[in-house]
Amino acid sequence: MKPITIGIIEDNLDFLSSLCGVLKENPNLNLTTWNSAEEFWADEPKEWDLLILDIGLPGMSGIDVLKTYHTAESRKSLVISSLQTDDAIFSALRNGASGYIWKSELDSLHDTIQTLLDGGSVISPSIAAKVLLSFRKPQTNLDPLGVGVEVLTPRERQILELIVEGDNPQQIASLFGTTVGTVRQQIKAIYKKLQVNTRVQMLKKARQFGIF
Repeated sequence: MKPITIGIIEDNLDFLSSLCGVLKENPNLNLTTWNSAEEFWADEPKEWDLLILDIGLPGMSGIDVLKTYHTAESRKSLVISSLQTDDAIFSALRNGASGYIWKSELDSLHDTIQTLLDGGSVISPSIAAKVLLSFRKPQTNLDPLGVGVEVLTPRERQILELIVEGDNPQQIASLFGTTVGTVRQQIKAIYKKLQVNTRVQMLKKARQFGIF
């Protein structure tokens, strides 16, 4: 079995030790750690299966890392932080984080990682509540740029509805009898047509369109 490569940016050495201890329970995980964003970027460039990072890093923040790291759509990241402000949470999600959990929630970390690697997203229940509250704000059927659901093809509309229901690319590919790569290209097309950059933004658009 091919090792799963995980990069970790964490400046709290005690927490980093605890985190690595949990992750090493799975011998198939190959870990590399840095204590700052600057150390991460100074290292030899490499593609990671998953990047785990904190937001409140010394020097360059975790948000700054996400902004640059997620210029490649295929990359996945998980924020593990103690920061509970709306600004920190939504900035992380807007800038590409696939998941956001608290540092006290390591018990199900292996399941969380597998979900992210399978193309899903994971956020703490309290964070989910904040996201849902943001969806409940009054919305219109069109955004300021006039982009509506009619820009999507029937298949893209189906894929968007399945994503809203929680299906990942593998499940969608199986349902339609196509490849995961094809589904990912269709999701990329949905992002472009809806003029969004993250899953959260896409779900907000779906809410505007009355899909859920």
